[in-house]
Formats: sequence, structure tokens, C-alpha cells
Amino acid sequence: MPVPRCALLLLLLLTSAIAFAREASAPPAPKPAAENKDSGKNDWVFSLLPKSLQKNPRLELTVITEMTPAGRKLPPVSPDKPAYFEAFTSGPKAMGAGAYDEKMLKQEEVERLLLRSLATNGYLPAQRPAQPPSLLIVYAWGSHNVIREADEENPAFGGNALARNILDRAALVGGEKFATKMLELFERADALSSAANARVAPGGESVIAPAMAMMNPVEMFKREDPKNEFLVDQTASDLYYVVASAYDYQSVVDKRRLLLWRTRMTVASAGVNQEISVPTLVLSAAPFFGKEMTGPEIISKRSMREGTVEVGTPTVINTPAETLPPAKK
Repeated sequence: MPVPRCALLLLLLLTSAIAFAREASAPPAPKPAAENKDSGKNDWVFSLLPKSLQKNPRLELTVITEMTPAGRKLPPVSPDKPAYFEAFTSGPKAMGAGAYDEKMLKQEEVERLLLRSLATNGYLPAQRPAQPPSLLIVYAWGSHNVIREADEENPAFGGNALARNILDRAALVGGEKFATKMLELFERADALSSAANARVAPGGESVIAPAMAMMNPVEMFKREDPKNEFLVDQTASDLYYVVASAYDYQSVVDKRRLLLWRTRMTVASAGVNQEISVPTLVLSAAPFFGKEMTGPEIISKRSMREGTVEVGTPTVINTPAETLPPAKK
């Protein structure tokens, strides 16, 4: 997939807008609240602390499930009509800046979270021979961080790598349709930038440069809807992610790999670690596994440890490469 020449400029535009966008979208400064009789403290004060200093910081989550044509043909799955699966993981993966500094959640912890969350919608571990698997669910998790250095002479940090870094994260945040939309916006911004550079005044300055910021397609898209703004800002941020992909089990046995659905989950990683954020992320996604979605859901929820996270309908404000195992016959 070709990438725009102005990817570096677009990334700078995205990342520089995050602080302003979040400040603008934040709720107004709260009035002094009535004193909490249990704690003897004003609860609102603690929301002003950095997330790293909060016991249960509020997390910004996204969830998107995309069904394939084959997946849409399946009968609905529910606790009353369960589907049975075997799980496999390609392991954790860190991408982008600081990839080698990440402390990953252990596989057994991630799998325990997924099994608990999947069971909410009726997806249960297979028990041979009574309940053989009809699905193979492949999962991966890790971090996907912004590339903060770019050197056009260094392929590892060039404009193409930078654009791919953004588009990969867009797919994690909003799915394939959103990633395609972001690519379209980038290409339009690239064309606009080329047109601006072509129209240079005698003094050497672009004739339409002053209007470029307002005309930029990415900024215009963000202004259309608060949800767009959130998704773009999440795309331009460091993330933790979990991806679960459901394949038809027999197709894996036959080495055809028929994908049925894929659920992508992300949480902004600023000020938190995987131990704090991933349990809330995976368990909040419970209602969406294997369910057709028209677009990503945005969830705001306070972090909780696995044992205390509510599994159910969350408060809605709105893959890595896989190596499949030999399937058991």
C-alpha cells in the first residue's frame, strides 16, 4: 500500500494537536464537591493527579469487532447456544518507539482474562470429545508506540515507516475501515501540500500556506464529530492492544485459514502499565466478541484489578502477524 510523502508532517500535526484536543474536550473545572463522608476527602481532587499517581485512573478504551462474510453466516452465539474453541497465541509483541523497554503481561494472565471475557458471549473452551472445537481463537497483545524520530535516509525511521506505524495503529484503534479512511485523508493532505508548494509567491512563500492548517483533511475530519477527534488522537498516541481472531477450526486443519471475526482492543498507555490497564480493557470488551459492529466503540472506565472488573455492558462514550499452530485432529 503506497504511503503519502508528507507522513512525517502529518504525524507532527496529529501529535501536536493531542494536548489541545484533550484539554478542549475535558470537562470544565469542577466546583468544590460535598465532602465524602466515608473518605473525608473531595473525590474530584484526585482526578487532577497524573494517572501514574492515581490508584484507579480513568482509561480511554476502544473496541472494534469486524466480521467476515463467512462469519456473518454463522448462527448467533450466546450463553444458551455456546460455541467451543481452542486458543492459541503468537505471544506478546512491542512495536514502535521504546519497544524493548515494555514490561509485558504474562501469557497465562492474558489468556485467563480472554477466557473469562469470551464466556460472557457464549464462547467456551472445548472439552474433547464431548465438546469439540468449532473455532480456533488466536490472540496477541503488546504495545504499539509512536515513532518519535524520523530520518528519510534511514529506512528504519523514514517517512514510509512512519506512515505505516500510524496506519497500523489506526487499524488497531478503529478497524480496517478506519485505517482506510485515515490513508485517504493522508493522501488528500499530501495532494493539498503538493498544491500549496506549487503555488509559491515571488518572495518564496506559499500563497495558500496560511490556510493550510484549517484546510488539512485530518483536522477537518476531527472537527466533524467528537468521536472522530477521539479516534484520531488515540491513533496518534502510545497504546496497549489485545487482538483476538476467530478462525473456522476445520479450515485450519485443512490449512485454509478461514477468518470469521476479529476483535481489536486498545487502551492509551500514558501513565499506566499493562498490569493496571489490560484487565479492564479485555473484560470491558466482553459484550463485543463475535458481534457485528458498525464502528469502534469508545469506552471510558476506571481501571480495576481483574478480580473486581465488572463484566457486562460498559459505559460507552462511544494484527500482528499470526503463526497458527498445527491443529489437533
